[in-house]
Amino acid sequence: MVPLKKHLARLRRPLSPLTLSMKKGNLIIVTLMGTLVLWNGSARAEGPFRQGATEWGFRSGYGDNFQVNNVEADVEFYFLKPFWGKILKTWEDRRSLEFVGEGFLSFVRQDSEDRYAGGLTGVIAYNIRLSEKWVPFVELGVGVLYTDLNPEGFGSHFNFTPQGGVGVRYKVLEGRYLTFSYRLHHISNAGLDEDNSSIDSHFFSIGLSFFR
Repeated sequence: MVPLKKHLARLRRPLSPLTLSMKKGNLIIVTLMGTLVLWNGSARAEGPFRQGATEWGFRSGYGDNFQVNNVEADVEFYFLKPFWGKILKTWEDRRSLEFVGEGFLSFVRQDSEDRYAGGLTGVIAYNIRLSEKWVPFVELGVGVLYTDLNPEGFGSHFNFTPQGGVGVRYKVLEGRYLTFSYRLHHISNAGLDEDNSSIDSHFFSIGLSFFR
């Protein structure tokens, strides 16, 4: 049995530089591993709809106007909407408020004529995460649009586009969602021209989004 004095003397003996370096290295590795575990656990717990998360992607679809106190022409839209969004606020890890900026590019058929439209839209979306897979949402927005549409009574190339609708996201992979949506879409010049008949349409779209 090692005498107590010899044991205490060994404890007081200074550690070699190599031993000190190994101990410091082990401490750094353990600290880094612990930090990574905690960070990954926090990311999984909060999920893609956490406050401050960003979303980007595109939607593509079809729109057809309906004729109620607006232009009488038949107008069809074949559109693409690239977008970028940011989660502004999250409640209870289930509900979130998001701002989305959208581009709008569309080939348009006005009766039998080819037309075009392009613009920008700002949207506020309210997301409700029902499960790990399904996230329905409600959205409202307004934008500006330039188009060469010219049905009788339409009035202006420059127009405004208030709109609103509903949709649902379906999770296909971690941070990746398929999106299906419907919007009621309005186009008019808000009285900038004496002729201000509107084009009101049903828009249906499917898209893909990525969260970071």
